[in-house]
Amino acid sequence: MNRASTKGCPYDFYEKNTLFGPCIDGNGTSQSLVGPRPYGNGNDRLPQPEQNCPRQGRFLDRSIEAGLSAGQPFYRHGPWPDDLKADGVHAYDTWHYTDVPINVDGIALPQMPEVDIIWAINQSTSILKAAQSKPVEKARFLAFLTHFVSDLHQPLHATSRFTNDVPGGDEGGNLFPLKGNWRNLHAMWDDGCGSLSKYNDIRPFGKPKVPLTEAQIESVRDLAKDLMKQYPEKSFSNLGTLDPDFWALESNKLAAKYVYGVKGKDDQGRNQYLRPNDEPTPFYLEQAQEVARKQLALSGYRLAAMLNDMFSEKK
Repeated sequence: MNRASTKGCPYDFYEKNTLFGPCIDGNGTSQSLVGPRPYGNGNDRLPQPEQNCPRQGRFLDRSIEAGLSAGQPFYRHGPWPDDLKADGVHAYDTWHYTDVPINVDGIALPQMPEVDIIWAINQSTSILKAAQSKPVEKARFLAFLTHFVSDLHQPLHATSRFTNDVPGGDEGGNLFPLKGNWRNLHAMWDDGCGSLSKYNDIRPFGKPKVPLTEAQIESVRDLAKDLMKQYPEKSFSNLGTLDPDFWALESNKLAAKYVYGVKGKDDQGRNQYLRPNDEPTPFYLEQAQEVARKQLALSGYRLAAMLNDMFSEKK
């Protein structure tokens, strides 16, 4: 099962979280796109690697040049794991999701992959922390980590819905067709349920990889500022929980409540739930967009916290 089977569709915005973050600021502080956690003055400028990045930042940039593409600082490589799929590399497909079940009809569940997104995050963290890891290895696993932390906060990367009609699971909503602007549930949630559609021209999935323009960079910076203003760190009670198993259960609960949630009321005031081949209602989309944006912010804060822990020079 491929959680990002979005070939020909807009690029998964949960990976855009890391298009311009995380980075290391001039005080040795790691910053995600939406989650700076300053030790010093909190400067939110994204530094050029040859100017004001400290030793750890320069090391990461050199590692990326050795392991990915030269001339691109490390914080621009969050989308790289999806680039692999676009290039026909599918060895890492199960690293993008975990199938926490929503078992509507109580059917017998199939065996789940043992190597999943939780395993991938833990593996990436171990390699980045290990003194014996080679720079080229750290480069790749830094890109994996930034990508998968974002993925796991998209509820459908931690969910598969099992029913009598779809006994093998709906593959994170990929087998839940919709009418309207999105062909399926997964594609809609990857698009922030419409709240982030205007960013779909930024590095679209499967298209030739070109550097971001200044206008694109500024639009992502503006999004970061908006999300941080709307969802400050203090608004998250579990922000400091850096356990991917917890994140998976957290995302799965959101999927049960909102992704497969209420689309409106009938004439008698009873809840009506989104079903396959429905067109999402304005009521559904309003709630879903709030969840998508909040999860995007939370994933950035948590990614920043992880990188601070691993790469801070003040440890």
